[in-house]
Amino acid sequence: MIRFYFLFFSLSFFSVLSSAQQKNLPLNYEGYIGTDRVLTQESTGGFETFTAVKPLIESNTLTCKSYICANSLGNIDSRQCFPLCGLMMTDSARAQLEYYSYSKIHYENWKAKLLGKIKYDHLIVFVDSATHFHMTIDPLMDFDYGKDLEDKSGRTLTVNTRGFLIQGDIAHHFSFGSSFYENQSFLPHYLDSTVKATQVIPGQGRWKNFKTDGYDYSMSSGYISYSPNKHFNFQGGTGKHFIGDGYRSLLLSDNSFNYPYLRITTTFGRFQYTNLYASLMNLTYSAAHIPAGTEHLYQKKSAAFQFLNVNVTKRIQLGIFQALIATAADSVNRQHLDIYYFQPVIGVSAAHYQFNDPNHVLMGATVKIKVCSYFSLYGQYMLDGVEGNYNGGGLYNRQGFQAGGKLFDFLKIRNLYLQGEYNQVRPYSYAAADPSQSYTHYGQALADPLGANFQELIGIVHYRFKDFFIELKANYARIGADSAGKNFGQNIFASDQNAWLGSNPSSIPLLRGLKSTLTIGEFKLGYMINPAYNLNIMVGAMVRDYENGISNSKTSYIYFGLRTSMTNNYYDF
Repeated sequence: MIRFYFLFFSLSFFSVLSSAQQKNLPLNYEGYIGTDRVLTQESTGGFETFTAVKPLIESNTLTCKSYICANSLGNIDSRQCFPLCGLMMTDSARAQLEYYSYSKIHYENWKAKLLGKIKYDHLIVFVDSATHFHMTIDPLMDFDYGKDLEDKSGRTLTVNTRGFLIQGDIAHHFSFGSSFYENQSFLPHYLDSTVKATQVIPGQGRWKNFKTDGYDYSMSSGYISYSPNKHFNFQGGTGKHFIGDGYRSLLLSDNSFNYPYLRITTTFGRFQYTNLYASLMNLTYSAAHIPAGTEHLYQKKSAAFQFLNVNVTKRIQLGIFQALIATAADSVNRQHLDIYYFQPVIGVSAAHYQFNDPNHVLMGATVKIKVCSYFSLYGQYMLDGVEGNYNGGGLYNRQGFQAGGKLFDFLKIRNLYLQGEYNQVRPYSYAAADPSQSYTHYGQALADPLGANFQELIGIVHYRFKDFFIELKANYARIGADSAGKNFGQNIFASDQNAWLGSNPSSIPLLRGLKSTLTIGEFKLGYMINPAYNLNIMVGAMVRDYENGISNSKTSYIYFGLRTSMTNNYYDF
């Protein structure tokens, strides 16, 4: 029987490898920990897999280690290879492997089939081998119940999210995905104030009132993906992206709401080049005529991102980044895009517009160093303007950097993961003379949620044992906040023409303004029910303290939840 299983899984592996899937891996931080672990411990063709542009594409992450994982028959905890193991096999083969690894009994038993469906398989699977069509349908949910112990009113804080996820492959070169979330929630006070000020739920779009003090909102995304060969991938849809290998990104993150996009990925040997064109939006009404009784239109703006990633050596990856926020739409919401928006070559827009043009240009660089099979370093540099030296300089000295490290199997304890990260951004970075040209989308930052004029330290400890997982995360930030009606450079939505330059405009220090500190500690303990759509149950606690010379805000939030964690929701600000 063991030989039968080994042969079955081997045939499944090679059949899927020959028709690599073009779907995106879910853009979820916890899910990528397992992916990073596998990819860090192995290189592809002697070189590192390109991981800086997320979501990763399945066909770009297939490695020999995944084959070992898929054929280990219990010698390796295959659920820790999620999602890579699942990518290498059909759904039924993966379910059989998982059930065999854990139960050591025959899958033909009806009880084993039922358990396999509940714990390892997608909810609904459609397969047509004749046309090579494969589609899965899974539920999405987030049912949270909690209390803020600092809230003397005793409010119950809940999240009620229902939705669905559809993914599929058509023949060997096409893939697609679509998701929808419907939500009602009651949030802690610190999120309440942010939501009311920005008019959006962080990363999840606009809201309307629900009952007395709740919020009702929804979010959808979808894409199609086509790879004619191993060198090119074309994607179009609505979603988010992330540039970098850290928890935060100073270049482009998934902090804001979904946006329509076209993504072109080109890979040749040591080089991977990404072109990303996006349609963004400012939450300011346009003057375009609309029919009576319909909602106002919001101002559109277009963005173009280019990223070149290079395997310099077998252990070092370097990246170069360029972003262009083209001039926002006019009073009747018409955009006037010139040829430099459409040109695909990195550096050309920066050379043409430079840094002080109404077309907002931002440049950057990334680095990833594989020190050994269990330790990697990473970093970013962001450049939004040059004036003077880094520590001083004037209004247009807009820079930032990131430095971090990841440690896998710490102290030789399998699946014990540590990460440390430092981020720093100078005042007025990401802002513009015209606020409509700021490096933002839908009322939120396109990079770090703290905006600008801050120093941030993040530490993460994540451990998984079989189906159980535990996570500790700590954030500490020093922020130079705006106050007394003065723009000290923290609010990236404010015009830099209203900057408070002080007595020495040629030397604007970091963290000037209202000195504020943010401290967040979070604990999670959970159980993975089904890794096919990341269904898990957890209990957690989050303590937040934001203080300065004017006010002090405290939150002590405890919660219980049943979630399909397929996206990142950044509430740690």
